[in-house]
Amino acid sequence: MAWNFPSALSRRCQPFAGRRYTETRPPLLPRFASNVHAQTGLVLATVLAIALPEAEAHADCGCDGTITADGDGPCLRYAAPSGPGNDITFRFAEAYECGQYVTGEFFVVASGAAITIAAITPDGAPGRHGVDVNPDPNGPQRWDDRLGDYADAVGLPLDVAANSSVVKYVSDNPAGDCDGDADEKSCGRFAAVVTIVDAAPDDPSTAFRPPFVGADKPTLSAATLQTQLLSRLSADCADVPTLATAEAWTRHLRLDYTSDSVTCDLMPPEDAIPNGRPWSTDIWADDTDVHGWLHLADVCDAPPCTPEQDLATKMPVLVGYVQHGIDVWGVDRQDASLFRGGGGNGGGKLHAYVFAATMLADAEMLADLAAIDEERFFESASYYAGEGGVALWGQPTGDEAAYWNDFGDQSTRTIRDPYHSIDGGFEPGGWYQDNTAKPTQYTALLMRIMPALQANWPVNGDVVLAYADRWVEHGALTQPDDCAPIGGEYGVDYGPDGMGGCIAGGGRVPELDGNNANGGNRSRPFGECMWQSFRACAEDCSCPGQSCKSASMCGNGIVDPHEACDGDDAASCAEGCIAPGQPGACTCADGGADGGEGGSDGADEGGTPTESATSMDADDTATSNASAGDTSSGSSPAEGNDDDASGCGCRSSSTPPPSLFFLLWIVAWRRRCRRAIASSRR
Repeated sequence: MAWNFPSALSRRCQPFAGRRYTETRPPLLPRFASNVHAQTGLVLATVLAIALPEAEAHADCGCDGTITADGDGPCLRYAAPSGPGNDITFRFAEAYECGQYVTGEFFVVASGAAITIAAITPDGAPGRHGVDVNPDPNGPQRWDDRLGDYADAVGLPLDVAANSSVVKYVSDNPAGDCDGDADEKSCGRFAAVVTIVDAAPDDPSTAFRPPFVGADKPTLSAATLQTQLLSRLSADCADVPTLATAEAWTRHLRLDYTSDSVTCDLMPPEDAIPNGRPWSTDIWADDTDVHGWLHLADVCDAPPCTPEQDLATKMPVLVGYVQHGIDVWGVDRQDASLFRGGGGNGGGKLHAYVFAATMLADAEMLADLAAIDEERFFESASYYAGEGGVALWGQPTGDEAAYWNDFGDQSTRTIRDPYHSIDGGFEPGGWYQDNTAKPTQYTALLMRIMPALQANWPVNGDVVLAYADRWVEHGALTQPDDCAPIGGEYGVDYGPDGMGGCIAGGGRVPELDGNNANGGNRSRPFGECMWQSFRACAEDCSCPGQSCKSASMCGNGIVDPHEACDGDDAASCAEGCIAPGQPGACTCADGGADGGEGGSDGADEGGTPTESATSMDADDTATSNASAGDTSSGSSPAEGNDDDASGCGCRSSSTPPPSLFFLLWIVAWRRRCRRAIASSRR
């Protein structure tokens, strides 16, 4: 049977509902054996033994090392938030080896041979409920023939080789129009993916799912998440997202990958997107709420919260949003564009990409990000430095003649000023500039709150920051402008002068200078409150609870500019520090300042764990406290120093490494899952 969970844990707990934990020692433990004291390892083993008891066994779809079976055979099932009628069930010819990523999504191992998917429900129908393997952002799409660029779905049964992502789409209102009665616009209700791999990840419980597009399947680890970059701000704001809302917005496969500027607006399934509205800039605005929520303090169930409790509460949302950014990265690696025209149909994709790359600090992802084609993303294509360095809005979607023609036909509305003096379009401050202004403003604020995000923003981060301030304080910019307004004969009285400039005059639309200041039809109450609360203090990193730490590339074998040493390089450790691989080993240390007055200098403020995963419930307290261990037992003289005279960070034995904290978080999460499961059975 399939369990329907009423709690916000439904997606990530559901795969555990029929799972049996029989390991005598969890497979994660050996990975950390060289990094923690034997005493801590013993405590950790005890914690895991308590946290992962053998669950009640029952016949159902799922994964227990191999695919489990219901009455119809081996199967994997994803529960749809919209109800069991939209659940997606993958049925297999055999009980293949399987596992789950940190997101809760499934992978199946094809060891040297293809695996066979016998069926996927809901059953496909002509032009509905499609299936595809490694979807191509450049098309065609095989989900629903009410969407453009349609091709027939992949047929079943299906033999699938490794390095394949099998995606199933559940069409919304399949017998009628996409909008249905609710006017939700999307043609989809739910989507899910099973990834076929040639071998299981070394540590599936910390592995992100590879991008679902294309055959390139890089696997990144949640153990590298730079949680020290998350602030703990206190904001007296209305309409703060709840944990349930933040999880709902980041929990499922968004399927937001196509380059098509029209299909993109109709494809993402409603179960996976904020408010069931698939337009990219609507999603972008809501994602800024999620990103802002990740920087708040006291988000745990029972505030006031410790830093560890807050971080454990944020982790499922953080994982889900980073996974979306990884999927955007996958599109970029396919040399596909997510710009989607100047109207905002691609808004927010670069934001998600930069956030994920910053949080993971993965060298390859960061290199790809730094090398983007700026015209493939809305944020990088829409904001540029004009004459005199002024920040301007407008897209490179038309030439000089098209720009002037738009004042007559008023169709494009977004073309850049060819003379780089004023905002683009025939009505600066209106139309699509109005649509996208507020998400841009909130993105700029988040870059200031999280300087590492700003540091990794490619191409035009400084322009986005300047534009946001100008929009709030002034609105549209149409002055100064030396071009003549529309009137008379084109090329004589107005328009191009034939020498690369414009026919001189008093300005094209001087009356619109200052138009719509601080306006925007995608305004968010939470975003406005965050701007009022933190824009000023974020300028010099003086907001109480703000983390202005740098991302660490610890373990990459290179002493990066912001590091005094690298945890993977024994030679870089200062004399007296402990060699890598030993308790209290040399770790990466920031060489730069963490922030200004009021900013967070220590791990407590930034959210990095300093003791253990104390987000567990009351009956976990003893175990949680025990996991901190005896800080004096087995410690060398170097242990306990945050930084020695040479700047080499030496981890205290009382401070679990990030991977150990992550494991403790998984323990707490699985305990919550078991409680949700038990509650659902009552």
